[in-house]
Amino acid sequence: MSKPDLSNRTPTVQRVPAFSWPRWRLTPPKPSRTLSRTADSGEPRAATPAAAPVVPRTQTEARQPSPGTKRPRPEMEGAASKPAPRGNWLLREGVALLGIAGAALSVLAQLAWVMPLSRPFMEVLGWWMTLSSDFWLANYDRLGFYPHSHLQAAIALAAFLATMGLGARISGLLSGSAFSRRWGFLEGMTWPSLAIMAGLAVIFLISHEAGPASALDDDAASAGSSKFVFSVILMAGYALGDALGQGGFHRRLYRLAILLFLLVALNIWLLTTP
Repeated sequence: MSKPDLSNRTPTVQRVPAFSWPRWRLTPPKPSRTLSRTADSGEPRAATPAAAPVVPRTQTEARQPSPGTKRPRPEMEGAASKPAPRGNWLLREGVALLGIAGAALSVLAQLAWVMPLSRPFMEVLGWWMTLSSDFWLANYDRLGFYPHSHLQAAIALAAFLATMGLGARISGLLSGSAFSRRWGFLEGMTWPSLAIMAGLAVIFLISHEAGPASALDDDAASAGSSKFVFSVILMAGYALGDALGQGGFHRRLYRLAILLFLLVALNIWLLTTP
């Protein structure tokens, strides 16, 4: 029996039946591709999938971001769009510098009782003490309330500390700094800041004359109550500056300490030079 001649017969392509993998397989099976024959060579090739029809997008769909893109947070948008601080540095720090200068002159006026001063310092501090006394006594006249000289000095220093905190707040707002909405009591206090404040309190306490001091007048209270009220007033000014300026207040308190150190060194140098 002779074999049939199949040379002129078009070859056929048979598809191997897909093997059913178990469901617990980690990698899913790849989708099978349909095979088609070329018209020229007769070899099978992978059929190209038909292009999907283009669907026109509406304006509302075009505005919506794609799911893969991340939208920046509102605070990040505000920080990115916030302009750089403009204006002169002296204008932004004007109120804070006023508080620092007033506190420094008040401390030097107290140091004048316990240390010698050079001629330029005596002239400047004499002018400052006259100006400060006129200002505070005018306000005490309106109130009809005259505290002891110890407490007057504490009130003046507390007022300048609060002015430093207010200046730190104004400078931060003009420069674009963020402030905490919920600021706890003395939350920004640090050990150097507390040490500086304790040093200022000691200077004010040792500069006054020895003897009993009263809280309101010379016949009302003892020296112990006066020192207690003195510390309460200073603590109130310190806490108010911390609440207003937050961290910026303590940085300006460091500047006050550096300024006092430089002024004392300058006074000693003027005393030693002929």
